[in-house]
This record gives sequence, structure tokens and C-alpha cells, in this order.
Amino acid sequence: MADTKKQALSFGAVLVVSAAVFSGHFGVGDTIFPAMLGRTTGASWFIAALGYGVVNSFMVFLAYLAISRQNSSLFGLTSMVLGKGFAIAYTTIAVLIMGPVFILPRVSSATHEMAVAQFFPSIPIWVTLLVYFALNYYFAYNRSKVIDRIGKYLAPALIVFMIILVIKGIFAPLSAVASTGSSTAFSDGIINGYNTMNALGASIFGIWIINELKRRGIEDAKSRSSTIITIGIFAALALLLTSTGLTYLGASSGGLFPDAAIGVLSVKIAEGLLGYFGKIVFAVIIALACITTSVGLTSAAGDTFEQMSGGKIKYKFTVAASSIIGFLLGLIGLSKIVGYTVPWLMLIYPALVIIIIMSLFTDFLKVKLATQAGVLVAILFSIGDFLAGLGIANTPFSKLNAAMPLGKQGLAWLFPSIAAIVVFQIIAVIGRGKKAPDEAVKP
Repeated sequence: MADTKKQALSFGAVLVVSAAVFSGHFGVGDTIFPAMLGRTTGASWFIAALGYGVVNSFMVFLAYLAISRQNSSLFGLTSMVLGKGFAIAYTTIAVLIMGPVFILPRVSSATHEMAVAQFFPSIPIWVTLLVYFALNYYFAYNRSKVIDRIGKYLAPALIVFMIILVIKGIFAPLSAVASTGSSTAFSDGIINGYNTMNALGASIFGIWIINELKRRGIEDAKSRSSTIITIGIFAALALLLTSTGLTYLGASSGGLFPDAAIGVLSVKIAEGLLGYFGKIVFAVIIALACITTSVGLTSAAGDTFEQMSGGKIKYKFTVAASSIIGFLLGLIGLSKIVGYTVPWLMLIYPALVIIIIMSLFTDFLKVKLATQAGVLVAILFSIGDFLAGLGIANTPFSKLNAAMPLGKQGLAWLFPSIAAIVVFQIIAVIGRGKKAPDEAVKP
């Protein structure tokens, strides 16, 4: 009989893992989108923050809830829907984009542009990237220590600097919140939160957390499930509090910088609130947010490819390869990387939303047909956004998307997918009802 004392983490351990997960989610987008959202929505900033939180925080929690319900990773969740072949292709694309091909070059380049270059403009980007990915490899290569390294050292520093900035902005704002608001504040918040793709990050971190809990002695599936939910709640609440605080800073202080571009606005607000020290604070926040995100995603990629390959692709190989690829692509230029990879995010993300929500059902087999229909419809409508992102316009797919509600916001898939789920779930229920009488007369 298993020792039940080993089936629960201490509160301190839960905080360490939760802090690591939060900082893995909190990347450069989380430092710049909310401030811009607050400036554009003015007096409606809180409504906008709620919309942002629905997608950026609540969807993250739902992702961890789905993982806990099914006790499975992204690879496992997608395998349940359309089989192992689909799961391998989908998970590979998701992990590559959310790791070495897109996120790692983006966050490393952002560290150079928004942190290093502000104080040391003569340092070339290759030097920053070389140091950055050496640190990325150092923090990620030892799987048994990566969570502790992030959760005990990097994440607390990030949280402290965030608290300094937000508290100063709340109690001594640069100006009053604008008197006018926005009639589209909630939807604006949803779109901005959608763009962070944090729910995709949560699904990738699933295997990372599961393996970490096993490493810490949580072998019982039920205990592991409840711990994942607790960690998900902590991470989602932390994301909600930080995004709400930064949205308020944008609403109260952003109006003084009406022409500041996204990214620049956050720097201006920090400098306005804390002077030159504020510039340092924001540079530290950016650097810590970026390195914790890349380390978390690098480590999660190592776990994912080792799982999918049955141990043939070793964890340390993926960590090393990710660091090298991130370094090389970072040199090519962020704008080119964004142009190539964002369309792929637009292709895979809607299907993931369907998978996450439908995986919340404990008895997944009862909703499997409806989930398959929803995923396929989501992918169908995502093709139009994918092609448009590649610069291929005026296709039948793009025309179809344009005719759908919310098509201009990149959400053309939403209502058709819901309709497909409802219709095919009704079909499945009717089908089970017809089988029941036959089964009842069997001896």
C-alpha cells in the first residue's frame, strides 16, 4: 500500500511549482498588451481587464483542469480526439512554434531590444543572444532542478519587481483615468488575451507539471490531479492580478503617452512612475519574464518529445537543440520569424480551445464524436486565417471566414464549431438511445 504522506506536496513546494508555472506563462506579451489595452479603453479599463482575464487567465485554468481531469498531456489529449498520428503532428507543430521556432527567438530578441539595448546600445544582438541562450541551457538542462531554479529564484524576483511597479502606479498614478470609455472594452480584452496564446502554453506545460509531480513522489493519479488544479488556480490568479494591474496602469498613466507604440508605452509608464529606476525595473521585468518563459518552454519541449518518441529523443538533446535553434533564428530577425510562425498559431489554436473545453468532461467517450466534429470545423475555418497570414488572400476560405460573425477578429471558427459540437452530440445521444433497447434484450 502506497504511503499516503507522499501523495501531497507541502504548501511551500506547491508555491515553488506554481511560481515557476506562472513565470513560464508571464512573457513579453503579458508586459505590453495590458498597458496598451488600458490606454485604449480608458474609463472602461476594468471591463477590458475582465475580458482579457477570461481568455488569458480563465482559459489557462481550464487547460490545467482538463489536464487534471484526463491526467494527460497535450499529446494525450489530442490522441484521445483524432488518434496518435494526428496527435504527433499537432503536438510537434505546437511545441516547435511555442518553443525554438517562435517564442524563444521572440523573447530573446525582446530582451535585447527592450532591456539590454536601452542601457548598452553598442552591444550587438548576437552577444545578448549568446549570453541569453547559455543561461537558457544552464537553467533547463538539469530536469530535476529546473522547477526549483525558476520557482525559488527567478520567479520571486520577477514578482517583486512587478509588485513595485504596480503598487506605485495604483497609489501614485501619473494621471487620472480618462473620463471616456469604450463600448467594445470587453471584446477588446478578449482579443488581446487571445493573442497571448497562454492556453496553448498551459497545454504544453501539462506534461512538465505531471513529470515534476511524479519526480516529487506524487504517483497517485487522484492526488496528482488535485495538485494540478491547485497549481492551475495559483497560476491563473497570478496572471489575472498582474494583467489587471497593468491594464490599470495603462488607463491611468498611458494617456500621457498617446503616441507611444506597444512595448514603448510600458517603458514610458515605468519610467514616469519611478524615474530612471523605473526604466531599470522594467528592463529587469522584461529580462526575467523572457528567460523564465523560454526556460519553461524549453524544459516542457524536452519532456514532450521524450514522451512522444518513447524515450528515443532525450530531454537534454531537445534542450540543447532548442537553445541553438533559438539563437540562430533570433539572429535572422524577429519580424521575419513572426511573419512565418503567427499563421501556424492561428491554424492550431482554435482546435486546442475545443480540445481543452471538451476534455473537461470526465467521461470523454460520451462527447468524443462531438469533439471530433468541433475540432475539424475549427481547423476548417482556421485555414482561411492561416492562408491570410501567409499573404494568400481572396481564397474561398477567407471569403467564408469574412461572412462569419467575428470573422474580422480572427474568431470565424467560434460559432460554426459550437454548432457542430451541438449537432453531433445530439446525433451521438440519439445513437446511444437506439442501441440501448437492443442491448437490453441480449441474454
